[in-house]
Amino acid sequence: MRDAARVQLLSATAKGNGAMNALTKSIERITGTVGIAASFVLVPLVLATCYEVFARYAMGAPTIWAYEVGFLLTGSHFLLGMAYTLREGAHIRIDVFSGKFSTRTRAIIDLVGSAVMLPLMIWLTYQMYHYLVDGYQSGETSGQSALNLPVWPFRVVFLVAFTLFALQIFAEVIKSVRRLAGGSAA
Repeated sequence: MRDAARVQLLSATAKGNGAMNALTKSIERITGTVGIAASFVLVPLVLATCYEVFARYAMGAPTIWAYEVGFLLTGSHFLLGMAYTLREGAHIRIDVFSGKFSTRTRAIIDLVGSAVMLPLMIWLTYQMYHYLVDGYQSGETSGQSALNLPVWPFRVVFLVAFTLFALQIFAEVIKSVRRLAGGSAA
C-alpha cells in the first residue's frame, strides 16, 4: 500500500512539474515574442528621427509630429522589452557580490526579490488598467507637441508591458523554486 501511495505522489508531482514547465515555457515564449517584436519599433523610430533631422536642417521645415512619435516609440520599445530583458537575465545585478554565492543562495536571493516584486507588479498592472480606462473615457491627449495624440494607445502599451513583466516575474519565481528544489531551472 505504501508503494502505491508513493507512486501516486510521484506521479502527481511529475504532472505538477510538467504543468509548471509548460506554463513557464508559455510565458517565456510570449515575452520573447513581444520582446523581439518590440525591437522592430526601432525602425520607425530611426526613420522618424532621420526625417525630422532632414526636414529641419535641409528643408528648414521641422515637423510637428516627429518629437512626439519618437517619444512614444522610445517609451514603447523600453516598456515592451522589460519582460524579455528579465527573461534573458539582462537586468542590472551586482555580480561582484552574487557571483561569489552558491547556486542555492542566488536562487534564494532571486526568489526573495521576485516575491517582493510580483505583488507590486500585479498592483501596478491593475492600476495601469484604470489609467488606460480613465485616459480613454476622458479623451485625454498628450500635450507633448502640436500633434497632441490621444494617450490611450500608449497606455495600452503600459498595460501590456506591465502584464508581461508580472507574468515573467511569476515564471522567475517558478524557476527559483525549481532551482532550490534541485530540479531544472529551464
